[in-house]
Amino acid sequence: MPQTTSKPLTPNRTHGRAFRTALVLGVLLLFTLPSALFAETGKVYQTSYAELRYANDRDLFTFTRNIGSGMSFLSENPEKNPLLAKSRVDRIVDMVERLLDMRPPGLRFSIRIFRSQAELDRAYHGLGLMGNAPAAFYSHTTLSIAVSLENITDRILAHEIAHAVICRYFGTPPPMRMQEVLAQYVDRHLGEE
Repeated sequence: MPQTTSKPLTPNRTHGRAFRTALVLGVLLLFTLPSALFAETGKVYQTSYAELRYANDRDLFTFTRNIGSGMSFLSENPEKNPLLAKSRVDRIVDMVERLLDMRPPGLRFSIRIFRSQAELDRAYHGLGLMGNAPAAFYSHTTLSIAVSLENITDRILAHEIAHAVICRYFGTPPPMRMQEVLAQYVDRHLGEE
């Protein structure tokens, strides 16, 4: 039987370098993807508790109008009062904190305003979440609330702010069912404030 000698397999240096580069980029993408989904080159508006991220002024006006229902702000026009978004968001946060009797120090989160439910769905699935995206959701990983202009209301925003308050108050987020019970309590009693 003839003897054959085989050379040990050695990776091509070019392929090895490309693989290492792809691996490093993949790991970086894995750790930055959730925050990258919420990073937007658009506009930013600061409130006492939140950083609102949106594409254009019209989106901010629509958001402000939609979260004003049921809060006796109906006579104010978001386009004429630039501080209205700040006062509405901060007032909802204050009501949520009072209803829950939780006032976590240093509460800060961002609100990412998506124009459509389809855009919100893409962000939801981009975080690795499965199923249908809700009308809005809170991500403790990114400390962000994502909302769709098509569906946002003051009650939906209050519900998501409740998640942010609860998670910040307890440090380690409590089980999701417990959070939902407390957030639904906020839903039911928001108008009583």
